[in-house]
Amino acid sequence: MWLIAALVIAIIFVGYGYTKHIETAQYYRNSFQQGERAIKAAKYRAAEEHFRNAQKRKANSDIASDYVKQIQQYRAGLQASKQGRYDDAKAAFNEAAGSENGSPILVRRASAKETELGEAMRELKIFQKNYKKARILSSNYEYTASNMKLATILGYGNIDKPYYDEVYRKAVKLEAYNNRILASLGYRTATATDSSSYEKPILPSDETNGPPQSSGPGDQSSINDRPITKEQIKRARRDIASQGIDVAAFRDHDVKEVIQRARNNQMTVKEVAREFK
Repeated sequence: MWLIAALVIAIIFVGYGYTKHIETAQYYRNSFQQGERAIKAAKYRAAEEHFRNAQKRKANSDIASDYVKQIQQYRAGLQASKQGRYDDAKAAFNEAAGSENGSPILVRRASAKETELGEAMRELKIFQKNYKKARILSSNYEYTASNMKLATILGYGNIDKPYYDEVYRKAVKLEAYNNRILASLGYRTATATDSSSYEKPILPSDETNGPPQSSGPGDQSSINDRPITKEQIKRARRDIASQGIDVAAFRDHDVKEVIQRARNNQMTVKEVAREFK
C-alpha cells in the first residue's frame, strides 16, 4: 500500500516538474518573441524588459543576456548622439554592431548609425572650418565672399540633420548679417536657405577696368547708361580671372552686371573680383 502511495506521489511530482518546465520554456519563447517584435518596432526600452523577463525564466541563457547587452549599447548610442557626444555614440554603436549573438536587426541598424555618424563628424569639421573662415571674411568687410563660404554649409542636402544644428544656426545668423550690409550698399543678395541653388550677389565692375575719371553728375549718369560691348565683357573676364576666380562660372549676363555695378560704385573689375575669394 505504501509502495503504491509513494509511486503515485512520485508520478505527481514528476508530472508537475515536467509541466513547470514546459511553462517556463513557453514563457521564455514568448518573452523572446515579444522582445524581437519590440526591436523591429524600435521600442528598445520595452525590448530590453522582455529579454530581461526571458533571463529570469532561463538564468543560464547566454543569448538573452547578449540581447540585453546589445540593446543597452544601442540605447547608449542613441542617447549620446542626442546629447551631441558623437564620439561616445559612435563607440557605442560600434559595440552594438559587433555583437555576435545579438539581434541581426540591431547589428544592421547600429552599423548604419555608425557609418552615418562617421560621415556627419567629417562634414561637421568641414562646416566648422568654413564657418570660421566666413566670420573672418565678414569681419574684413568681404561680405559676398563670406556668403559664398556659408553657402557650402547652408546648401548641404542634409543640413537639417540634428548633428549640424549649432553650425547651421550660426551660419544663418551670419548670412543674414552679411545680407543686411550688402542690401544697405545696394547689392542684390540671395539667401542660400531660400533656394537649393545659391546665387552669388553680383558686385561692381568698370568698363575701363580702372577707376573712372571724376565727372559731374550728368556725365557720370551718361557713362552708367552706356551699353556694354563685347570687348568690355572680354576685358572684364580677364580681370576676374586674374584674381584667381573661375570666370567660366560667369555668364555674359553676370559679367555685364559686374561691369554695371562697378560703374555705379566707381570701382574696378579687379576690386570686385577680390570679394569673391
